[in-house]
Amino acid sequence: MHESPEQIDELQALLDRTFARMNPHMARIVKPERRLSARQVVTYLQGIRHVAFATVTERGEPRVAPLDGLFVRGRFHVSTGGESARLSHLRRQPRCSLTHFAGDDVAVTVNGTAVVLERDHPEVPALEPAYRDAYGSLPFDWGEHVVVIRVEPTSMWSYAFRAEQFPEQPPA
Repeated sequence: MHESPEQIDELQALLDRTFARMNPHMARIVKPERRLSARQVVTYLQGIRHVAFATVTERGEPRVAPLDGLFVRGRFHVSTGGESARLSHLRRQPRCSLTHFAGDDVAVTVNGTAVVLERDHPEVPALEPAYRDAYGSLPFDWGEHVVVIRVEPTSMWSYAFRAEQFPEQPPA
């Protein structure tokens, strides 16, 4: 895992705040027994996870695209090309949403603000081990002007049809 105990506590507080604000419809679906704890979330999200990443165009039209991402230090990170439409959307309007799901078994959704990390960003060195472990290289090596986008969450919820099947720690 790439999270400190403090980051796991912060993530749990975020999940708790999000669940406390859920509307009745969502609360009936994401019942307490179907919610993953922060420890379950960080254990499950180790390695590369495919996500649906949503931005908004200049005219307010939603756009979603499949990407792969890493969950590091309690935050989702995705990469994209410097000339991509999604990066243009985010530079104009940094609000975004991201969901990882696997059928009806598990889902993690984050709404928040995109922080664009270019090669020289001070956070990049801390991300390098996770990217090297997952991909064998850094996104900045994949092409010109590639950036990493960190989603700084304003809300986050998790769902598992059988939450008890998701361990709080990786197998030994």
